[in-house]
Amino acid sequence: MQIFENKFFQFLSIVLMIVVIAFVAVLINEKTGANENLISVSGLGEVYVTPDVGFVTISVKTENKNVSVASEENHNKMNDVIEYIKSEGVESKDIKTTGYNINPRYEWNNDTGKRVLAGYEVSQSVNVKIRDLSKVGTIISNATSKGANDVSSLSFIVDNDEEAKAEAKELAISDAKAKAKELEDLLGIKMVRIVSFSESGYVPLRVAYDEMVSFEKQLSSAIPAPTIEVGENKITSTVTITYSIK
Repeated sequence: MQIFENKFFQFLSIVLMIVVIAFVAVLINEKTGANENLISVSGLGEVYVTPDVGFVTISVKTENKNVSVASEENHNKMNDVIEYIKSEGVESKDIKTTGYNINPRYEWNNDTGKRVLAGYEVSQSVNVKIRDLSKVGTIISNATSKGANDVSSLSFIVDNDEEAKAEAKELAISDAKAKAKELEDLLGIKMVRIVSFSESGYVPLRVAYDEMVSFEKQLSSAIPAPTIEVGENKITSTVTITYSIK
């Protein structure tokens, strides 16, 4: 029994020694890594693409002293607007209601010195995705004759921009590598290995129709179709590569 206990304690001692050696090795490795000389370089990639999809918010606002009348009138006008938009080839999946509000409107009565209820304003907004860019101006124009009295937030995007993003990233990496090579020559150093990599991208929405079109009263005919310039969107990628050096 005594011999067994001695062997057992010897085994535990060996295991403990192995654990301690491994722990010390990890500490030494971490310390060496912490003292490793590092340098970071950034690269920028830019790709210009022509948008193929337009977004516009079209709203109907209706006022009446009777909230039920205002709601019904607004409902009918918006239905006419949506029906027209669909007649231009816009599918139901590309028309999304983004707001519906009923707000009381008050006026100040100088005689009583109090606010009095003057009526109600009912508003509904839809965001329309227009895939045929040649129809953007026409839809904006003719929607007003159907009851729309607020048009805003026109913007253009590239519906499938993954290829452009990948190209921008590739250009950014090439730019960073070129800068790293330049630093090697200028500083007399050697890039040993990549320690870390990060990327950030920016895909802005280009607003082509900056001024919001708003009408106080129902229009009896469409406004002239605005000239819409789609232009280009700039997709950017910024990468940062950290190297260990010697």
